[in-house]
Amino acid sequence: MTLLAPGFLYGSLAIGAAIMTLHFLVTRQPRSSFLPTARFVPDTRATTIAPASRPSDLSVMLLRVLMVVAAGLALARPIVQPSRRPQARVVLVDVSRSVGDTLSLRDSARTNYRDGDALVLFDSAARVIGGNAGDTLGKITPSGSRGSLSAALISALRAASTVRDRADSLELVIVSPFGREEFDAATDSIRSLWPGRARLVTVGARRLDTMASAVGELAINADSDDPLAIAVALARPSVKSKAIIDRAPLRAAAQDSVPTGQSHTASIAGGAFVDWPSRSRPRGAVRRAVADTVGGVIAEDRGVIAPFERHWSFPTDSLRGADVIARWVDGEPAAIERPADAGCLRSVAIPVASVGDLAIRRDFVRFVAAMSRPCARATALVPADANDVARLAGRSGLAPRGPFQSPGDRQSSLAPWLLGLAILAAISELFVRRRARNNTALNGEAALSGEARAA
Repeated sequence: MTLLAPGFLYGSLAIGAAIMTLHFLVTRQPRSSFLPTARFVPDTRATTIAPASRPSDLSVMLLRVLMVVAAGLALARPIVQPSRRPQARVVLVDVSRSVGDTLSLRDSARTNYRDGDALVLFDSAARVIGGNAGDTLGKITPSGSRGSLSAALISALRAASTVRDRADSLELVIVSPFGREEFDAATDSIRSLWPGRARLVTVGARRLDTMASAVGELAINADSDDPLAIAVALARPSVKSKAIIDRAPLRAAAQDSVPTGQSHTASIAGGAFVDWPSRSRPRGAVRRAVADTVGGVIAEDRGVIAPFERHWSFPTDSLRGADVIARWVDGEPAAIERPADAGCLRSVAIPVASVGDLAIRRDFVRFVAAMSRPCARATALVPADANDVARLAGRSGLAPRGPFQSPGDRQSSLAPWLLGLAILAAISELFVRRRARNNTALNGEAALSGEARAA
């Protein structure tokens, strides 16, 4: 039996104990009798009392306790359930672009999943699989999207609420290659919300034949007086990947196509082609209905605080199959990336002011270096730091079911019957007390009559 609101039962037990205590503390007047020297007793009302030597009216006490406990148990909403399993699992299966061995992924998922467990598939978003999950396990195929352990852990907390009533403890199982790009700044905070350890099952990561990039090959196609060219010159020593930044206006014939010529050669070689036009439309972007000003932009842990005037935005259609690599401080995408051959194509909608010191500021130079980093397909193959993986696993025992909130209130079939029992006990007390009064009155009259005859 499970109580949805056990506090009411505890309160009713406390009240029942108080009723019993007060019942045993009751005092009463001694029984009156005729004395031969009664003529010397003052004609006043007797007020002497004495403690009861033994309890009386036990039936009334029991009915009162039964009434209070039954009402409290009804308000506690008991649920009669079949016996729970000792343990249930929430299985997170990584289907992101980091996964390279599909067969190993499917086998690991099948091995760790059991009927009644919760199954969550995740890449950049997480999806809880309902119904017959066995069919889904045999058809798992990695996608081309980036994995997000933060999104997976949030879905795990929600899925745990649906299986909490099936088991006494819950185990978190994560099947993934655990790439570095799947961790973010919120992963540790979200992981701490799961009150127990996690079992990590590592599967094979994806491999690329052309994932290595030349060191320090950062070029820019821009005029000599372009402020971004100055920032590129300052950032070039710290760049360890191949990239070329194109500032040329976008031609109508090649609005969203893969670049050609020298830039295309850099892309095939495993580098990044960065479309960062000075005034024209970036690939995939559309002009904003009303230009506005935003106070900052961030890429990875590189942020720049400055008044940027925004003229372009990336609609939802342009984000399909793309990675957002930079965002404005209000959360809107500022730069996106798409795979192209063995490299990638980046589209940047961040204006660079020609007036002021923005181009030579250290934070902006570091931001330019971050925008020239290796393509996401290459960084997806980098394994996560061992300390990050250790924090993800945790060291405590299995999570108890208590911390996970039930998905919704449930109706108690016993509550109406218990309330009826409480009402019946209250009515029965009235009849018992009336009968006790009648018996007391009859006994008193009989005693007085006997004493009168004896006198």
